Amino acid sequence: MSRKRIMMILLVIGAAFFQTACSNQKDVPQSVLWINGTHAVLTKINNGNVNQFGTVANNVINKAMMQKSLEDAWGVTTKQEMDDMIDSLVAGRHNPMFLEEAEEYGITEMSRSEFEEEIKGVDDRELVIFFRNMFDAYQAFGEKAILGWDLSRATQLCAYGYIAGFYTYDEAVDKAFPIGRKIQNDFSSWDDFFDSYMYGYLYWSEDDIDDPKSDYVQRVKILKDLKADAKSPLNLAWRLDLSK
Repeated sequence: MSRKRIMMILLVIGAAFFQTACSNQKDVPQSVLWINGTHAVLTKINNGNVNQFGTVANNVINKAMMQKSLEDAWGVTTKQEMDDMIDSLVAGRHNPMFLEEAEEYGITEMSRSEFEEEIKGVDDRELVIFFRNMFDAYQAFGEKAILGWDLSRATQLCAYGYIAGFYTYDEAVDKAFPIGRKIQNDFSSWDDFFDSYMYGYLYWSEDDIDDPKSDYVQRVKILKDLKADAKSPLNLAWRLDLSK
């Protein structure tokens, strides 16, 4: 590789760092920051910026990295595939599977006392955790049990689609706002939404909630820190008007 090519890459990387480092909450409309809040836990896990739409600077290096990440993690390589994936999440990509399993195991018909009696006969600790998470999620949210997990990832993909070059900023934001309004209508608060999100994460990951090194425990801590941070999007009003 030529020296000129290397210098160009270094300049782009330097610009990416500067752009990310200089981004702060006052640069982004509160409505967009609210959308950021819906996937802020994963943003923190990925060392992104919760106060920047897309979570990283929009430049050629991050574009290439995001395209590769979306292909590897989601199988998404085109704008149409991104549209289809987001639509499937909004419709409930994992929530219907959850409800089908919950019904199959009879969890949707059980009272808490009946469930506790049934769970006594299960010796497998991992199954106990799985069933308890399923029961608690259904008791808390019914038909929307883990919808928060699906909707969080839908807004996340809108932002990632912007960085990957599938959407312009306006297209990504316009796609995210209706999802945000659905989240506001389906849940009553940030706490409510993230409870459903965490139930969904447990269902998807089957993490051990008692393992201090588990990703679930890490997410619980990140969520607590986000709530305590005065500059976090999670301190914006839940019923904030989501428009540009």
